[in-house]
Amino acid sequence: MEAEISGVRVERVELDGHPGWLKRRETVDLRRRLLKGNPNRLFEAERRAYRTVQRAGLPFPAIIDEGPDFFVVADAGPSLKDIALTEGVPSPKFRQGTVAAAKALARLHNAGLSHGRPAPRDICWQNGRITFIDLEKYGDRGNRTKGHVWDVLVFFYNLAGDIGGVDETVLAARDAYRAEDRQGIWDLAERRVRRLRWLGPVLRTLGRMLHDKRDFRAIGPFMDLFLGKP
Repeated sequence: MEAEISGVRVERVELDGHPGWLKRRETVDLRRRLLKGNPNRLFEAERRAYRTVQRAGLPFPAIIDEGPDFFVVADAGPSLKDIALTEGVPSPKFRQGTVAAAKALARLHNAGLSHGRPAPRDICWQNGRITFIDLEKYGDRGNRTKGHVWDVLVFFYNLAGDIGGVDETVLAARDAYRAEDRQGIWDLAERRVRRLRWLGPVLRTLGRMLHDKRDFRAIGPFMDLFLGKP
């Protein structure tokens, strides 16, 4: 049964009583096309990405309906960011989901794939199951060591930004990733951050000056995490 299509690019829909998320082919002006790239190419690339990871049996939602200019993926429950907002960062549910996400990310890397942007808003946790969503940044070129390192940095930087620092949940997630890491990705991520230590004073000053801005307040704690200071 095809989803009823409206003019919204991404929206929640129901298919035979089952929830899903519909994504439409985007129509953009010249400025956004220059910034983001060809929307038709990006749309088809994301559709292919979902098919690829679905065939591999990895923790991504299945495509449950599609047409020439849309596809629908199965709903995977609340994201980690949603859980943090509704249950609270200190909640056991958020900690359990975050630790499970770190394990799942390491296993994804062990399988040779990268997500591209595994921020907490793009990782769902429901009934003990992690599901990665939003594959707009996924690509075959990212499915290598550099892409895995980038995933780790993105995940923990966004986590520190959402939480406002590094707490026991972040440290538990770090330990969970490292326990599953079979390729030394964490060590490579530490090496990448160490190469940026010379920028530390400037970045930390910006972080203190702009602490009310999510992305800036994460800088200091994020760097400390990868420099082995927590």
